[in-house]
Amino acid sequence: MTAGMPAEASVGQDVKLVINNATVSMPEGEQPPIIKANRTYVPLRIVGENLGAYVKWDGSTKRVIINTGNQNGGVPANNTNKLSIVIDGELLDIPATYGSPYISKAGRTMIPLRAVGEALGCQVKWLRDTKTVDITSIEEDPVSFIPIDNKKDNLINQLIDYKANIRLYDGRFINTSVLNGKATYSKEEMAHFKSIKELLDQYNDVIELPDGDVAMSEFTIMGESIATADQLNDWLDEETWRIKNKVENELNKEFKPIPKDLAKLYIEIGKQYGIRGDIAFSQAVKETFYFQFTGDVQSWQNNFSGIWAIGSPLTGLEDLNGADGGSVFFEPGVHGVVFATPEIGVEAHIQHLYAYATEEPLPKNKTLYDPRFSLVTKGSAPTWISLNARWAVPGTTYGQSIVQDYWLKAL
Repeated sequence: MTAGMPAEASVGQDVKLVINNATVSMPEGEQPPIIKANRTYVPLRIVGENLGAYVKWDGSTKRVIINTGNQNGGVPANNTNKLSIVIDGELLDIPATYGSPYISKAGRTMIPLRAVGEALGCQVKWLRDTKTVDITSIEEDPVSFIPIDNKKDNLINQLIDYKANIRLYDGRFINTSVLNGKATYSKEEMAHFKSIKELLDQYNDVIELPDGDVAMSEFTIMGESIATADQLNDWLDEETWRIKNKVENELNKEFKPIPKDLAKLYIEIGKQYGIRGDIAFSQAVKETFYFQFTGDVQSWQNNFSGIWAIGSPLTGLEDLNGADGGSVFFEPGVHGVVFATPEIGVEAHIQHLYAYATEEPLPKNKTLYDPRFSLVTKGSAPTWISLNARWAVPGTTYGQSIVQDYWLKAL
């Protein structure tokens, strides 16, 4: 497979990566496949997700957990303190002759190409003449699956019309528009689809705005703010009694006064990036539970959007990925990034939305504060509902909730 290949080369530059007959374009800042010591290594998440698998990194145990949908196995303990890969509950044994997986400087798990076929059940070919790594799924016959009668059950077609991002029953990420109304699905998958539709049905497909109606599917992250800072603060004033009662009497925590200056900051900084700062503020309200910070991230971190809050505490050695080291910090044992001031925390949030909303680089003369800016697939979520299942997992109605459960109340 690797015979005749150069000792050091970047597949992103010299070799094409093709998965299921489609050339994979590596996002800016993403770790491309490389050839090291005459072995080809590929980024496991990129390959796995392009093959339809759900890939998760557990930093606390140094494990890459992959679910291909074939079974729901447990996760074996990692007693070696070395990087390990778990496929559908089974520890992947990679022979030493294949090479050893490792974490790249970009924070990506790199796996020997020779092990990909065994790990993800696919065919792997090295096409010497065209310098192409060709990876193809191996189709399996479905078992215990039921056909969909479109005349009697149009659930799938209804989901297709939503054009919403979802996580499938097995954890894979898709947009409902690619579902096949004439395909066969398991009973478990159909039950999962039904629960997704019930969630989507709770929200309006069209929302009423001062200057006319707009479809949720077309409501963009970029644009002018509509709500004013006064409207946003008045809305929170009306919510304060309810939030205070819940925090003190149900959560048994001390109520934190809701800050009055953040709404204006979000609108002003959002305008500098062409981002709807008023809705970004509403997203911060949702993420922080009205700035009470009842989750892992704490108020002193000035992290209003949960950046780098991955469910496990950080080591303090994470890569800033070009973010300003004098304003952005990692602390061992802390969940999420620490920002030096509220203003920097707000701007980092706006920059993270900007990364999702457009393929453009940061505006001129702007300092990078978002350490995950380069890790986002640029322009992958131009609308609020396209954040569904991306910003939050499973997050089936994440974008709808930001707009309709929070922001619209300010109007």
